[in-house]
Amino acid sequence: MALTVREAMALGGLRRGEVLAGASGLDRTITWVKVLESPDTISWLAEGELLLTVAFAIKDDQVAQRDLMRNLARVGSAGLVIKPERYLPQIPEDMLGQANEFNIPLIRIPPDVSYLEIMNPILERIINAQNTQLRRSIEIHRQFTDLALDGQGLDAIVKTLGELVESSISLEDANFHLLASHVVPGVTDKHRQQTLAHHGTPLKVRQAAAIKKMLQEVVRGRAPRKVPPFPELGLTAPRIIAPVLAGRENLGLLSIIDHPQHLEDLAMMAIEHAATVIALEMTKQREVAEAEDRVRGELVDDLLNGTFGDQANVQRRARHLRYDLSLPHRLLVVDVDHFGRFIRERRYEEGRVISLKHQLFQVVTGAVRRQHPRHLVSAHSDSVIVLVPQPADTKDPEGEVLAARIRDTVAESELGVTVSVSIGRLCTKPEDFKPAFIEAQRALDLMVRFGKREQVINYERLGVYRLLAQVEDRAGLDAFAGRMLAPLVDYDRARGTPLLKTLEVYLQRHGNLRQSSRDLHIHLNTLHYRLKRIGEVTGLDLKDADARLDLLLALRVRALAESK
Repeated sequence: MALTVREAMALGGLRRGEVLAGASGLDRTITWVKVLESPDTISWLAEGELLLTVAFAIKDDQVAQRDLMRNLARVGSAGLVIKPERYLPQIPEDMLGQANEFNIPLIRIPPDVSYLEIMNPILERIINAQNTQLRRSIEIHRQFTDLALDGQGLDAIVKTLGELVESSISLEDANFHLLASHVVPGVTDKHRQQTLAHHGTPLKVRQAAAIKKMLQEVVRGRAPRKVPPFPELGLTAPRIIAPVLAGRENLGLLSIIDHPQHLEDLAMMAIEHAATVIALEMTKQREVAEAEDRVRGELVDDLLNGTFGDQANVQRRARHLRYDLSLPHRLLVVDVDHFGRFIRERRYEEGRVISLKHQLFQVVTGAVRRQHPRHLVSAHSDSVIVLVPQPADTKDPEGEVLAARIRDTVAESELGVTVSVSIGRLCTKPEDFKPAFIEAQRALDLMVRFGKREQVINYERLGVYRLLAQVEDRAGLDAFAGRMLAPLVDYDRARGTPLLKTLEVYLQRHGNLRQSSRDLHIHLNTLHYRLKRIGEVTGLDLKDADARLDLLLALRVRALAESK
């Protein structure tokens, strides 16, 4: 525990000291004690050091006398203890005034008090405190190291840290996904509640300029840092934020909320030790995960390519990974929107591209893990393939909730890219994965050809779009749609009429006149008139089934082309 000047005045020779000025600084912390032998000594002082003097070095130097307290304040001295009788019997008013101005305690001791009577008890207290702190530090480090060696994991490390500092704690990775937490009842604020509820720091907070700046400074400082509240963002309690670093790589952040002030020194010490052990644990987990990902990726690749051998073999490989492949599965393909254009426009070098793909894999895996702790994932170029089990009681039978979560998580990340997610057919046996993968890719190709972004596409719901997905000639599709619809588009543009909209509703209602008129909010006679004009403008008979099919396909192609 730190020793203050006030506490030191109850020790040894300082008990006979008299505070002449600077009493407001009596709670300054003493880190060591030195003797002023010359004015140059001040330049060698460290913050918190207490200076002893008989004033011999400044007895004939009025400038040094005048500026002494100012210079001590500049270096952060704890105070000045003086025996003035022999060399400076009258302490200058400038020294007294500056001691009060800068809150530097100026203490006079009687001539018969020796330096040793002051230094010995103070240094004994400081050294004993340092030894106690060192022993405590070693004990704390041992606690955390034992947890890591015993394979207790991040939850146990964070829980132990929380109990040591009596505070609520959250641990997030570099993408702000919550990895572990410890909650002390009542020690919270709105932001912490949101972080726990959303399994990570909310996007609004992450993107706030003040938060970005603060976190950058924390990572650059490479040490725990006390940060003030940000009440406008829900962070109403003060915090200690600590980076979790492995070399130059930032793996995540520890956030300790509203710790008790009497545990300040312990908190900083414990947090540093915890951050080090957490970095080792996260590095170990990542290495294990990467090894498992490679094996899982090989299994996924074989399933997608249909090269898994017989069912007994593939089931055996899955069991080796502690994975149940006997359940029905959904296959999802997560694809970066217009990835080639993205990296060209930003002139990304190969190393940056590889890093981006790795980060995408991590973000997607994190999003999947929240809903499906057991899953298979594999990276394919700029895509990520996800296989998730679909038990009979699943709340997301089509996989669309998960797909939307993946899409939104990537959009909210710091990657700077967007993705579309295609969902293949339900796979009930290993042979189903290859056709499901092909179908999902076709659906994505369709979205790409028509310039669409951030889509969730379920192949089983594509309907007529399945046919369009297999048409390679995009220009031919556009030409077909233009040939069928251009007369109506030109007519509407020239006259301000809604014939194209009328045709779309009419075909969607399968030619039902009454339903169409209700949807368009027009009289039945008005609808008859518009349909007649559509036939005249296009030269087509709307009663002809082939004509209606051609127009419907043209409208579908046009809708795809206009959706960006």
